[in-house]
Amino acid sequence: MAPEFPTKKCGVLGCTGSVGQRFILLLAQHPHFTLHAVGASSRSAGKKYKDAVKWKQASPMGKQVENLVVKECKASEFADCDIVFSGLDADVAGDIEMEFLKAELAVFSNAKNYRRDPLVPLVVPTVNLPHFDVIPHQRKHYGLKKGFLVCNSNCAVIGIVIPFAAIQKEFGEVDQVSVVTMQAVSGAGYPGVQGQEQSKTIRGGSQEGSQLFVALSHNTVIGAAGSSILNAEAAVLKGYI
Repeated sequence: MAPEFPTKKCGVLGCTGSVGQRFILLLAQHPHFTLHAVGASSRSAGKKYKDAVKWKQASPMGKQVENLVVKECKASEFADCDIVFSGLDADVAGDIEMEFLKAELAVFSNAKNYRRDPLVPLVVPTVNLPHFDVIPHQRKHYGLKKGFLVCNSNCAVIGIVIPFAAIQKEFGEVDQVSVVTMQAVSGAGYPGVQGQEQSKTIRGGSQEGSQLFVALSHNTVIGAAGSSILNAEAAVLKGYI
């Protein structure tokens, strides 16, 4: 009989942004991770979440989060969280995530800042879970007894590497791939989404047709926030949390 999965208290950094909102929706549906704290900039800190956020998701935020008071993104404010998910913008993520790491918190980052750091596991959960083995080396380097920083790749890469890892395993190395993404839109956060809506309005509300079949759409592959949550589940099962 498999051991029961433990309940873990979670915090979300960058909670008012588009990635932070996705974290909040996914955590609201999670059977074992509970949303315990939310953090954002000093402009939002001290406000109830429902008053600080411009909610852009298709589903409602839920009663359990709307009255949470937004905290500043300081490690001391999240000390009682078992897991911290970072949806911070890259221009602020570097220093904040390092502060949380040195405070021995378990941080799962969606930002790009530490993706190329050899001491930070860059994990796509269904492809390269053994990269968690870097964590003991990271802890030794920073003198930590617990906590760590793990990054996931960006949303486009997550969707691409899963099928290609399977293809490569079965048939050998893939020499060349041609990929088109809309990261200039999706990575822009709200302005990108609004730009798409404005474009649709100019076209009279109609959607432009596509001559190519989209095999892997945004709605059929795991996104960046979902990847971070799967990484956290794996870290719990591996005993790192």
